[in-house]
Amino acid sequence: MIKKIIFVAVVIGVAIFAGKFLKEKKEAIYSRAKPITYTKSIKTTTAKDMNISRYREFLAQVQSSSSAFISSKFSATIKKIHVSEAASVKKGQLLVSLDDSELKASLASLKDRKLALEADLNNAKNILKRNKKLLEIEAISKEAYDNSEVMYKNKLASLGSINQNIKQILSQMKYLNITAPFDGVVGTKSANVGSLALPGKPLLTINTKDQKLIFSYIDTSYPITLGQKVYIDKKPVGVISKIYDDAKNALLVAEIKPYNILPFVNKSYKNIEVEVDYKEGCALPMDAILHKKDKTYVMVYKDNKFNPQEVKILLNNQNYAILKECPKELVAVGSEAKLSMLPTYGKINILKEENR
Repeated sequence: MIKKIIFVAVVIGVAIFAGKFLKEKKEAIYSRAKPITYTKSIKTTTAKDMNISRYREFLAQVQSSSSAFISSKFSATIKKIHVSEAASVKKGQLLVSLDDSELKASLASLKDRKLALEADLNNAKNILKRNKKLLEIEAISKEAYDNSEVMYKNKLASLGSINQNIKQILSQMKYLNITAPFDGVVGTKSANVGSLALPGKPLLTINTKDQKLIFSYIDTSYPITLGQKVYIDKKPVGVISKIYDDAKNALLVAEIKPYNILPFVNKSYKNIEVEVDYKEGCALPMDAILHKKDKTYVMVYKDNKFNPQEVKILLNNQNYAILKECPKELVAVGSEAKLSMLPTYGKINILKEENR
């Protein structure tokens, strides 16, 4: 009897426990949250009017518009150099003085010889006149007269030679003081006081303050043409003024005329940007552009959904593109993978237009 009572008690306890467990399980199932429905989000923008430039980068050399090598016309010792490197000079300003002692000594010697020859010539002339009268009365032979005539002509020729030498020295003395051929700046000084100045050997250089920039390039689909604007550090500095007819090291060569004097030394190199194309008009950011095979699209929002609209890019840079067609609606912005999937999405959360 006792066993039956225990068995019944156990069954009742198990039943109570099972019921309580099932109740708690059921309550847990009912209290569980419903599945979350996810909504896709996309940023958008609208087309704006703006301008875009395309640039080509080069390394250009700064040069003076004109340079002159200053040298002596004859050999002479350098007596004094009156200017220093980087000094501004005016046309006609004294640059170099050459030693004139040798020329002065030669000139004095020639003048002494000239005086002596002039006396000899006068004497020979008198003898010739006398012999001519004597020949007329047959007091001397024809040979004696001829000899006196030859002597006179020799003296005359010698005097002419000395006069020519004196004239040459006087001309050289004009070049003892070397002056600036034009307004400019002293470049390289390659001579020192006391050294020998040789004909044609540069003593120093003079550069005009006017400048030009020279660069080499290869031809591409964006050619270099006259009038294109040139920039240094994003600032406009000049325009393409010349395209040389001769190539250098198989490369084309162009010249830039600066708007103003540049703060760069002669023969230095600077990185430049040449504006090779320019467009203005309807623009969208590059991350709104979707490329598919040989066509280009943007995803426009119309009738509560996104659809592709074909566009043609006229010009683009890293951030924006100028379009031939201008979308009026909102345009999606994102990765190309995300843009291409927009038509397949369900509900889409349109985010606030980006402030670009």
